[in-house]
Amino acid sequence: MRTDPSSLRLLRVLQLFDSQFPVGAFAHSGGLETYASLGGGLAELREILHGQVALGWGRSELAAAHLAWRCDDDVSIAQLALTVDALKVVPAVRNASLGLGRRTQELLRRLYPEAATAIDPPHHALVVGVAGRRLGLDAHDLLLAYGQSLAMGTLAAALRCMTLAPAQAQTLLVELHGDLARAAERALADPEACLFTCTPALDIRSHEQAFLRTRLFQS
Repeated sequence: MRTDPSSLRLLRVLQLFDSQFPVGAFAHSGGLETYASLGGGLAELREILHGQVALGWGRSELAAAHLAWRCDDDVSIAQLALTVDALKVVPAVRNASLGLGRRTQELLRRLYPEAATAIDPPHHALVVGVAGRRLGLDAHDLLLAYGQSLAMGTLAAALRCMTLAPAQAQTLLVELHGDLARAAERALADPEACLFTCTPALDIRSHEQAFLRTRLFQS
């Protein structure tokens, strides 16, 4: 009996963005831990998430992933990698992206050798975009799944360092669904125009996190 290609594509996108995919995303909070140390809670978390989707990774990471998905030669992806690297000026953010990208590359080489590529610098969004194309994933589905996984990463971190119930986290995710859908459409329509971030407060908190007296997260 032949396997339906669409079923394989769905299973692959679910695997790539599953929280159990062992790339170390659980070790990063993206500056959220600094907010928690200052007493931040549900209200601050909601603002952070909406800000990230509107002007943070909801633009830069989804745009980079789509541009990588569109690249069909090594020269183009190399140029894109240098551009994305230059845009990541906050050390903690840059290092987290590179760490996740490297581990994703290593895992893809074991699981799906045909989907792995030697991107340098290997930022996570670029590895995801190229792998998605090589695995036959639809760009729209890829960006939606990637956006939801980034949001879930923030929520998972919040559950560990803030006073937040799992049901509240899921409620926040539902609130974000419309924003996530619009962010994916935006990155599909004009990824070049979306390749930026404007989240100065969160960038500062991400940098400050390295200087906390005690930490749960690497960044």
